[in-house]
Order: sequence, then structure tokens, then C-alpha cells
Amino acid sequence: MQKRLKKGARIAIVAPSGKIDDKILAKGIEELMSAGYDIRIMPHVDKTPCSVFSANDHDRAADLQEALLADDIDIIWCTRGGYGAVRTLQQTNLDLLRKTDKIIVGFSDITAIHSVAVNAGRKSLLGPMLKHIATHGLQAQDVQNTIALLQGKNVNIQCQALNGSREGHVRAKIVGGNLSIVYSLRATPADIKTKGRILFIEDLMEYRYHIDRMIQNLKFSGVLEGLAGLIVGQMTNMHDGATPFGKDAYQIIADAVADYNYPVLMGFPSGHDDSQNQPILLGAEAILDVHGNTGSLTMGMRLPKQLTELN
Repeated sequence: MQKRLKKGARIAIVAPSGKIDDKILAKGIEELMSAGYDIRIMPHVDKTPCSVFSANDHDRAADLQEALLADDIDIIWCTRGGYGAVRTLQQTNLDLLRKTDKIIVGFSDITAIHSVAVNAGRKSLLGPMLKHIATHGLQAQDVQNTIALLQGKNVNIQCQALNGSREGHVRAKIVGGNLSIVYSLRATPADIKTKGRILFIEDLMEYRYHIDRMIQNLKFSGVLEGLAGLIVGQMTNMHDGATPFGKDAYQIIADAVADYNYPVLMGFPSGHDDSQNQPILLGAEAILDVHGNTGSLTMGMRLPKQLTELN
């Protein structure tokens, strides 16, 4: 069983990807400490930035491995995304991720790390990182939902179902993350297992034809056909080329899954829109319900067989 976030729990702060501003890091840590958590900053988080990375590949991997091995660590929380996790993984003993009893929190580039753990049957939390906590505080609803999931509680998140959504109800494990990272992991040891599962995707600052290229890869390879459901989060600040593509990101994805019958929820409030970044408990069983113009996602460490109320 993976550990829960309890009062006084020790949280390891790691930076497997990009570097973070010292003031933002300090503010995020201050917020977590104010809630009674014990914080351990891993050695290379804020010491030796290297290009766009928080540190060199070896040191980022060493921090992650140390946090995974430490008996006194309960939760591993990432500072921010950016780029670098796929390089970190290549310097990491992946068996530590596959066997970990610690839940890792992060999103965007951290999708690569989540995928290794989730493929091995572990749970991992796609959600707000220290950068978000520093600017929004612990009382923000998305941060509160993140903490609730880490505590072992069930969470229900409702939202408007945008055009391109498809009605339906399904209960299955949920996987995924940032679309560009999911795409980049194809044919690697971190390539996510999607068959019979709910796939979540979101992205930031991509050209629309890039979105089409990535989603066509998932269709051509049979990934989209084998899903139990699809959730599309925030598609933020998309670009068009000199020749307009003619469709937005949601329309591109809706067209790609038009031949399938599973429920589709477009516009789930998770991703890179700074207003909110609702968590997704990857690797856990979830209930996706789309009815009319409303979507609902219920998640938890262990959902009861007959879900009647949230604890």
C-alpha cells in the first residue's frame, strides 16, 4: 500500500525537470510547512542550475532516487515541470519507481515519471506543483483536492462538457498526462499502457497541426480505439501556422475519436491554465460520467464498489 499524507508527514521536494526561482520555491515550501508538514529539500534542487534544468542529469536522478529510497519520506512533490524528466529517467533505477510506496506529485513534464510508476501498478498524482502552491496558496480548490486525494479521500470534480464531448458512464483506471510527453514516450520503457483505461491528455503552446500529428499517432497505433474513455483537459495557448488548420485542438481530437463509442469529456479543468489545475489520480480507478453539458470525474485511492457518498 502506498503512503498517505498525514499531519506531520515528511514531504521530499525534488526538481527532476526545470529550474525554479528561489523565491517561488521558498514560498511554496512555506505554504506546506504552515499546514504542519515536515519538508526535506533534496540536495540539488536549488544549488546548481544547469542550462534550462534544475541541475545536471545525474544530480536530478540522484535526488529522485534518494527520495524514493528514504524510509522517512512519505510523499514526493515536484517543484515544477519544464523539460528534463525523460533525461532524469535514463539516469534513474526505474525499479525504484516501479516498487515505490510513495506517491509522486507533479504534472506536465513529470508525466514521464508518472508513467513508469503507473505502468507498474502504482498510483501517481498529476496535480499542482510548488510553483502553483506558491502563487495560489493551500486554500485554492485544486490544491485542496490534491491534498484530499493524498490523504486517501475520494474527490468528485464537475465541469462544463465542451463541444466535442460524448455522453456516457464508465469506471476504469485512469492514465495519461501531457499529450506531448505521452507522444514522446512512445516505444520507450515509459510508454503508458492505455487499453481498457480512461486516457487524460492536456497540452500547452503547441501548433494545431502538431496536436493533429500526435493524436493521429495515437489513432493509427490503435491507442484511441482501445480506450474505455477520454478526458481532454486544458489546451492552452495553441498556435496556428501560416496556413490556418481550420479547427481548434478540441475539434481535432473530437474528429479523431468520432468512430468510437466511449464517453469523451472535453474541457476538464486540469493543465496549464493558471486559473486552476485540478488533480488526476493516475493509476487509480475513476468514474467518468458525461451527461448533457456536464462532466463529472470521481477519484480516490480505493473507490467502494457501490459509491454512494464521498468521505
